[in-house]
Amino acid sequence: MDQTTDAVVIRKHGGDDRLELTQVPMPAPGRGQMLVTVEASGVAYADVLMRRGIYPETPPLPFTPGYDLVGRVVAAGADVQDLREGDRVAALTVTGANATHALAEAALAVPIPDELPAPEVCALVLNWVTAHQMLHRIAAVPRQGSVLVHGAAGGVGTALLELARAHDVRAYGGASGDRTAAVAERGGIPLDRRAVDVVDEVLRHEPAGVDATFDPVGGTHLRRSRAATRRDGVVLSYGVSFGVDEGRGRLGTLVRQGTVLAGVRLTPGAAVRLYVIAGRRGYATRHPDHFRQDLGALIGLLGEGRIRPEVTIMPLRQAADAHRALEAGKVTGKLVLVP
Repeated sequence: MDQTTDAVVIRKHGGDDRLELTQVPMPAPGRGQMLVTVEASGVAYADVLMRRGIYPETPPLPFTPGYDLVGRVVAAGADVQDLREGDRVAALTVTGANATHALAEAALAVPIPDELPAPEVCALVLNWVTAHQMLHRIAAVPRQGSVLVHGAAGGVGTALLELARAHDVRAYGGASGDRTAAVAERGGIPLDRRAVDVVDEVLRHEPAGVDATFDPVGGTHLRRSRAATRRDGVVLSYGVSFGVDEGRGRLGTLVRQGTVLAGVRLTPGAAVRLYVIAGRRGYATRHPDHFRQDLGALIGLLGEGRIRPEVTIMPLRQAADAHRALEAGKVTGKLVLVP
């Protein structure tokens, strides 16, 4: 095995020009880890926030982004029992996946069949598991219930729409301009946020509010999400993209988010719950068995042809272009890099 590998590296926080594809030493798996030859790795908005130094758990510099991957195990560390060399896996990594070789925790990895396309499986690991857990495990939206999905044309948004349709849940999807077509294609009710007030439109159809609202923006936007939601419903906050929009740093983003959440607790209305899939407080970190169960179920649905994630594929060397497209809101569904 080569002693070096190609990886996207961020050495300084800032714009997409901070992404550098370079050779780095081959990582060695530690206890509970595997070294994986990467077939596909994802680009998520969390990567953009980490690159800018805004994400709450941004790793120390330098680091390689990449929240999820699909690939083949080439080496396993101590205490890895259910996976071994040669197995094809999908894994949640949080960082490090945008490379030709990457480390993955065995606790957050599941085996996958050889015949499934790597980019589509990769779309399930972060985006679809996030959508599934928020819709079913956290919000527990009942059949024939209703939801509002902000950022409905994105990776998590499109997954939420697909899963809502499968669960007979009425979904209102906020998106911009032509991207509203992605909402209609997935059975959602499209709301062009450039042309209408999304919350007012939802309340026109649902005077009492929806059962749950899914909000990747955060900050003061949560107040509007709460206004669209039933008093006994729930708002799922799963992102802080307002930090980019408002030009805030990490501290400013955390302070604003915390101030809004504190205010929410003092006023009557829908509950606001934070969802983070990984990290110190992440749902998958605390419940790895749930993560493996949910990802395994989604992989089964993909294999049966019952779900089909929309994926945009770009080469690893174009990581900066991928970040630029994602940050500009030009990507529908999941964006995946391949070596």
